[in-house]
Amino acid sequence: MQSLTRNRKTGWWSLLPALLLSCTLAGCEGDDGKDGSTGATGPAGTDGTDGAAGLNCWDLNQNGVPDIAVEDLNRDGVVDVNDCRTPTGGYTGVTIHSGYFTENQYVGTVQCLNCHGKIGDDVLETAHWKWEGTVANIAGFEGTIHGKKDLINNFCQAVPSNEGRCAQCHIGYGWNDKSYDFSNPRNIDCLVCHDQTGTYSKVPYPTPQQPIVGGPPATVNLTNVAKSVGLNGGVPARAACVFCHSRAGGDDNVKHGDINSRFGLTAPASDTNPDPFDRTEDVHMGVDGGNFTCVRCHEADDQHGIAGFMYHSVDEGGDMKECTDCHAPSIHVGTSVENMLTFHERLACQVCHIPTIARKVATYTDWRWSMAGSPTPPPECAATPTGVAANGTQRGTYNTQKGCFTWGQNVRPTLRYYNGKWNRMIMGYNDSFTTTPVDLGSPTATYHDADAKIYPFKKMTGNQAADSNPANRIILVPHLYGYSTTDTPRGGVNPYWPIGLGIPAGYTGYNWIGALMDTAAYSPAYNGGDTSFSGEFDFVDTVMLLKVDHEVAPKEMAYGMGGCGDCHLNGQIDWPALGWTADPANGGTQTLP
Repeated sequence: MQSLTRNRKTGWWSLLPALLLSCTLAGCEGDDGKDGSTGATGPAGTDGTDGAAGLNCWDLNQNGVPDIAVEDLNRDGVVDVNDCRTPTGGYTGVTIHSGYFTENQYVGTVQCLNCHGKIGDDVLETAHWKWEGTVANIAGFEGTIHGKKDLINNFCQAVPSNEGRCAQCHIGYGWNDKSYDFSNPRNIDCLVCHDQTGTYSKVPYPTPQQPIVGGPPATVNLTNVAKSVGLNGGVPARAACVFCHSRAGGDDNVKHGDINSRFGLTAPASDTNPDPFDRTEDVHMGVDGGNFTCVRCHEADDQHGIAGFMYHSVDEGGDMKECTDCHAPSIHVGTSVENMLTFHERLACQVCHIPTIARKVATYTDWRWSMAGSPTPPPECAATPTGVAANGTQRGTYNTQKGCFTWGQNVRPTLRYYNGKWNRMIMGYNDSFTTTPVDLGSPTATYHDADAKIYPFKKMTGNQAADSNPANRIILVPHLYGYSTTDTPRGGVNPYWPIGLGIPAGYTGYNWIGALMDTAAYSPAYNGGDTSFSGEFDFVDTVMLLKVDHEVAPKEMAYGMGGCGDCHLNGQIDWPALGWTADPANGGTQTLP
């Protein structure tokens, strides 16, 4: 009996661990005990390192210093948080500019940068600022850096040594010479693009009243202009773009032929405005047509890049609008020209819809630099065709500084095949020649290029200086404007034009050899090219083509509305330039291999 009882007790204790485990798995644990009392607080630790100071709302230029002149907005003599207060509902783009410049006189770009500094940095990267960029469409120069700075033309010829004159159409102040600081946003002229008053302009060359090249005349009320920049969402008005782009080449409409100062007019017809800019001059921009701004087609992006054509700014901004972005390909279906276009599928829209250019304001078609320098017009100049200015007056055909001009009005464009690629002469790189007229600019395409269409171009001819040494036949660029002194290296001491500040008393100018030597010595460090000059020169004939895209006429004026005779059997088309022996409607055959 004793052994039996002992065995039973031993068996029960041996089951205890298993029973405890099963209770635990089944959630049989007891309640937690109460928390103990909180212990005493320990000693304080040492302070950490202070962080960087934040940006004060009043610190417009972010220099950490209260600047009474520009940051004391409430004019209480103290720069503090009270200068950050806004009206009920906040500012708008209009009220913040008009309000600020009501209380503060405009003193310069620094005030714009106080709020728009990042935009200033963006502008420094644009083609409008640099006048050059990564080449996309100049044959043989793709991927290199070139542009308006060193392309040669047969108007004012080229920028190097002439910066002070070119500055009247640069979006900056003070571009006197090659030492100009293109990295300084304070040199940007914000008002030239964003003026909404239509009163802003830039001096063609410095005067005692405005000694800064590219600066505004002293008569411009800059504070009123600054007040206006927030109007129309800050979008540049047509007049702002036209101020420079219509005056390329030195005067209204002389260069492109399809952009003149009238494009800046916005007032509709009235008793006091009997000659408005209307749709007969351009259906897209006429005040009774689309009344478009320039950036409607030349779109801008949020880095201030503006979409363009031609050489290097094609992809800089937003989309560059083409005709088919707005007009469906089926637009001619069911019209009187439908069948005609079936047989002309390689015609660009502009060929028919820009029948002529310079319809209202005359354009240069020829420029003879060889005749410059005489105080009176050479006899042959008197017979050159003239044309009218924007105000309807006749335009002169001779200028002592520039030579003899031929004006064209209602000019029918020249036609060429075009696919976006260009031949362009670049100063110091491909400026030699063997035949004349020397080609300064032309599309590369022929009808063999499947992606090419026929487009219209303005044809510009003229003559200009070239090295006459047979071993160095290159187009030369003269130093036209700006006199060098010890501290102002502005192109040299032999500017062809004896005008402008700093010209010594008694300087007469009009010395071609001196002007050509100046630029040859000045430009190599400017663009890295070879601009050597033998000291001998003559004048050679040159030609260049400029693409035509403006002055789109109403449809009733388009070619084709008058039938095939608008283009064929009338002798008005240069058929050999398109690769035909003669008019194909009159038996011409293709000539290019």
